[in-house]
Amino acid sequence: MNALFSRKQVPPPAPAPAPAPVQDAGYGGAPQGGYGMRNEGGGGQSYGSNAPEPPARVILDGYRPDISNGFEGEASLYNPMNPARPHSSTLLNLNDSIQVHLLVETAMGDSMEFEILSEDEVDDLKRQIKIYTQRIEQARQNLIIQSKYRDAAKSMSKLYSPTSNKKMSFHSRNSSSEHADEALQERRASEKKCEEIAAELWFLEKRLMEPQTKLLKHTAGILQMTHKGPKVTSKNGGQMAGGMPGSPESMYTYPNARNSFDPAPGDELLFDERSLYRSFDRLDGFGDLMGESTGPSKEQMQMITKTEEKLEQLNSRLREIIIQANPQQESRLGQPPLSKANSNGQPTEPGDTLQDSLQYLEQGITTMGREHNQRSNQGNVSESAIEETVEDLNRELYSVLQPYDELRPAPPQVTGNGLNIQISYFKDNINAVAGEISRSKSLTSKSTGNQEQMETVMMGLWEIILSGEEEARKRKLERRQNRTLNNLPEDEDDSGESDIEVVEQFSVQGFSSKVQWLYSQATKLKDQKKVLQRQIKQQRELNNQSDATKDAALTRKGEELDRMQELLRRNMMESDKVREQLSQAMDRLDESQQKDSLRDQARSNDESTAIRSAQQDLDKANKTIATLEENLQELKDDHSISNAEMQSRISDYESRIKNLTQEVAAAATAKAIFEADAREKELQVVEKEKEMDDMNMRLAGLQTEVTIARAELDGAYGSRSQRAAEVAANPAIQKEIDTLSKKNAALSDEIMVLKSKGTANPEMEEKMQTLKKELEETIEEYEQMTKASIEWEKEREQLEASVDKLRDEREQLEAQLSDEKVRWLGMKSPGVDGAPQAGNTSTTVLKNEFKKMMRDTRAESAKALRAEQNERRRVEEELRALKKAQGPGRSGLSQSS
Repeated sequence: MNALFSRKQVPPPAPAPAPAPVQDAGYGGAPQGGYGMRNEGGGGQSYGSNAPEPPARVILDGYRPDISNGFEGEASLYNPMNPARPHSSTLLNLNDSIQVHLLVETAMGDSMEFEILSEDEVDDLKRQIKIYTQRIEQARQNLIIQSKYRDAAKSMSKLYSPTSNKKMSFHSRNSSSEHADEALQERRASEKKCEEIAAELWFLEKRLMEPQTKLLKHTAGILQMTHKGPKVTSKNGGQMAGGMPGSPESMYTYPNARNSFDPAPGDELLFDERSLYRSFDRLDGFGDLMGESTGPSKEQMQMITKTEEKLEQLNSRLREIIIQANPQQESRLGQPPLSKANSNGQPTEPGDTLQDSLQYLEQGITTMGREHNQRSNQGNVSESAIEETVEDLNRELYSVLQPYDELRPAPPQVTGNGLNIQISYFKDNINAVAGEISRSKSLTSKSTGNQEQMETVMMGLWEIILSGEEEARKRKLERRQNRTLNNLPEDEDDSGESDIEVVEQFSVQGFSSKVQWLYSQATKLKDQKKVLQRQIKQQRELNNQSDATKDAALTRKGEELDRMQELLRRNMMESDKVREQLSQAMDRLDESQQKDSLRDQARSNDESTAIRSAQQDLDKANKTIATLEENLQELKDDHSISNAEMQSRISDYESRIKNLTQEVAAAATAKAIFEADAREKELQVVEKEKEMDDMNMRLAGLQTEVTIARAELDGAYGSRSQRAAEVAANPAIQKEIDTLSKKNAALSDEIMVLKSKGTANPEMEEKMQTLKKELEETIEEYEQMTKASIEWEKEREQLEASVDKLRDEREQLEAQLSDEKVRWLGMKSPGVDGAPQAGNTSTTVLKNEFKKMMRDTRAESAKALRAEQNERRRVEEELRALKKAQGPGRSGLSQSS
């Protein structure tokens, strides 16, 4: 047959596409972790760690076409010549029987060695494929979104590129460079995120290939095993030796052997070309037999009789089984039909009751299937209820064990697939409870002799903390005395800090307060850093808005502020080091207390409940603070937007004022032309009007600068009382405003006198009045915008006060939580396995180390804090002196005029 097919000129079969349900992006690498895929066909192909993983950027470039088209994939094959299978190759012709047979033969040979799996293994593979497919779809969506973010970041970085900054000013170029750096960082972060998602997607697609390949090979193998045609019956109509019935649709017609090419017994050839051109009819061979006999034979009648008797027996047994399962079905089924008599008791001929017996058998089978379904449904309902009950028990045990074993997995969800998972988890929890109880008993027996040692350690720490507080109070008192002798004002930090009440006697509550105070001192430096950073940011904004003459001095101040920020950073590092040392000390205490943490489990349930409630309140407070901080940030953004709009409107008003001033000059010039008789007086009027306008502009600019300075001082330097003190210390601005007001009034009087002496012109006077009115409206609107800006600043201060209040509440809750932990610590003691000498030695070493650590920390923190405060005061004094020396500069309004 092979030679026969080789002589025929037929097109070669199209190779079957490899199972690749997801795109491989063109890489031959393997997923991380060395997950391989075994080749059941005998090859040693592996996707494990031998194949190197491609770089993340290469993976991302491979996914670029898929990202552009939304991962739609390649278009499926379509062949309109094959209406039965349109999704096929255009080179395939299903009407060509020889080509189809060649394809079938090739597929049978290729799939002969494929593994066949069980039903559970197939279901497991399908679940894996479903999970991987969902994760791949999610990763693809994330990759598309992150790609859009990356493109936006690229566009933003192009806006701040060096080629677009050549014509900018010095200040604009500095701010643009900062924005360019931020845009570059955002672009790199987005590209890194895209590469990570692409690598994860590539890894998931490689992982998906393994179960899909196994499932496809199983499908090909089972189809290959069952593809052999039905057995050929012998000529006498009986069944072949060792054969099975010839039903083409029954699974029992196929053997279990994997060799589908073995010839059937009695067959001389495997393939008959004539079978391709004739219909498949199993009754063709019986045409002659049916034509020869005109009636049933005796053997046939005996067979029918035996069949009726067998059906009667089967119906009786089926009725008994149904009644045993459900006695209520006895009245519905009735008696089965008899084989030799009808319902009236009269004898019957062979074959008369065959149809009735078959109908009764069908009815019994239907009833049995319905009963079985009802029983299975009831069993499933009861099993589901039991599974839910066991899940509730598992959740209760998990809630009891979770505070003591945070790594314990959560109880499994109700799946409806059985109780095995829930019962195994319940057994594990019972074993864990038994182990915890036994360990608690053993620790309780050891903890009696170690209580005094725990108290000794806490007393030593208490003495160390008291000695440190005494030294701090002495240094603070000396600092205050030195400032009093030098006639310096009281330090805000010294006056704002409240000393911890001295409690000489040891108590758990006092020890908790001392530890909490040490922690607050460490976190206070962090808050001061945030305040100084905000002041530095505001100072930089002021520097950007100032004149060119102030740039050099403010740049020096910025460098000094940077140095101060570096000091703050170092101080924060030292604070973090102190916090880390404190945490290490607390960890040592926690390690000492964890050895007997289950000694009084029953008594500590209420305390653990209180701690959990406090922790929940703390979490709620943190969420509230986070929400308020987000609202505050939104308000700040809105305020910045409104400030930008206000600045644009101010620039419009400045241009409008400039136009109005030009119109006034033009009107004065026209008036001088038309009034030749009073030209000298008119020129004097014009000069006086120009001078008055300049003074008005200068006065408005000074008022605007004072308002802006007040708003900036509100945000940068504190309350109104402090600003009032600064204004009182430097009355130059107010004095200049009063002088300009008097000079403006004098000029107005002189103009009125000159106008009364000169020739009156009603049209020019009306135009002058209109221009003055518009100028006054512009100045009034500018003042309203300044007031609105001040109100925004006040609202921001209120929100910051709310945030500070909530932060204080959070700190109180943390203090309460720490108190509970320390109070619980006092009721437990470290367990040392009967070694008093070693325990005393470790306690002494711990005390000495803690004393040395606290002494060094206090000295370094005090030194850094003093240097920081002195530097801050020096910079503030130099800034104030610089502002006083420069005096009130001209505003943008006066400059534009």
